[in-house]
Amino acid sequence: MTRTAIVVPVKEPAQAKSRLRPVLGERERRGLVAAMLGDVLRAVPTDPDRCRVFVVATAQVEVPRGVTRITEPASRGYNAAIDTALADPAVRRARSMLVLPADLPLATSEDIDLLIAAPPVPGMRIAPDRDGDGTNALLLSPPGLVATGFGPESSARHRASGEAAGVSVETVIRPGLAFDIDTPQDLADFCACAGRTGTHRYLRQTGVAARLAGRWGLRERG
Repeated sequence: MTRTAIVVPVKEPAQAKSRLRPVLGERERRGLVAAMLGDVLRAVPTDPDRCRVFVVATAQVEVPRGVTRITEPASRGYNAAIDTALADPAVRRARSMLVLPADLPLATSEDIDLLIAAPPVPGMRIAPDRDGDGTNALLLSPPGLVATGFGPESSARHRASGEAAGVSVETVIRPGLAFDIDTPQDLADFCACAGRTGTHRYLRQTGVAARLAGRWGLRERG
């Protein structure tokens, strides 16, 4: 039995990061999504006795070797993607499931280790975003403990679901888990912070970081 199934939902490239359209073209958005997914997957432990990684995506999304694809016929939203993952026996029978968004390029292996280590059974761990409003990572033990409710105000919604189920609910505050990239301001903030991630490298090499630095009056940092 897999100890933790790490589920990473990924939207179709044409739909991904639509809120960045004012500052990024379609090709740039596709490249950004791929770069962030690469960073997230590199942060995941590689020990097969601890976890197994599943990317939930349509056939249009390229999935790296060593990662199990769960194919959905169309991108129907984050919660629908998780339902698709739970229909897979390997996910459903795991001891716990970590839902990990693909837009957390600053997430580290230490962050992931903290989330999946000795999970409460039954119980959940919630990693909120920078505003404390959304959910940037969610550990459920067992995987089908509660229905997920990703979206606006999901952090409070997930907590309420756990409390209603009478299980342990823990909050994990980590800078690398709190920083997701959804809006132009998120992207500008990311470009302004130092880092050696694949996403930083992509934004520098394509000139996006320099372009945003000029637009926001920020100093590009390497």
